[in-house]
Amino acid sequence: MKRLFFTLAIMFGLTTAVSAQDTGKVWVGGSVGFKTSKVTDGNRHTNYNITPEVGYMVSDNWGVGIKLGYAHKEFDSSLLTKEKADGFTVNPFVRYSFLKGDIGGLFVDGGAGYTYSKLKSSDVKAHELEVGFRPGVAINVSKNVSLTGKFGFLGYEYEKVGSTKTNSFGFDFDLDQIQLGMILVF
Repeated sequence: MKRLFFTLAIMFGLTTAVSAQDTGKVWVGGSVGFKTSKVTDGNRHTNYNITPEVGYMVSDNWGVGIKLGYAHKEFDSSLLTKEKADGFTVNPFVRYSFLKGDIGGLFVDGGAGYTYSKLKSSDVKAHELEVGFRPGVAINVSKNVSLTGKFGFLGYEYEKVGSTKTNSFGFDFDLDQIQLGMILVF
């Protein structure tokens, strides 16, 4: 199923463009996510996020923007106790759009993001930093509305949870990093 979805997205992306994002235009959009899971004889976990974004096209191919987001995560700790965390994200980025046409187009967002989270059951705080690129596709629904999909991540991630630090470099295009959304152009 993932391969079929990815193939369709690439096919649409190679024949489309971001005509809704013209020079001097402001876009407003973002994405939302929801996931719930239940393990047999275990806890039910509900995760959700909302990440609005706003941007401005400075030329035919280049835009600048910022994403501000909120996420709620639930997970089992090592003692199978249900933990909850709330986090806030800020992510300024630049967008390079290419393969422009009437239906939509391809783009790459490059930016740096910071996320602050706190576990509800304790004073443990998490700090996450990412610097990298997210490729995407935009499909124009109308002159002022486009559906967007961002697939994967290429870059560096740093995470500090309590006193534990993790450094990661990734080339992750397995669709676990998919982000679907919509933008409105003014």
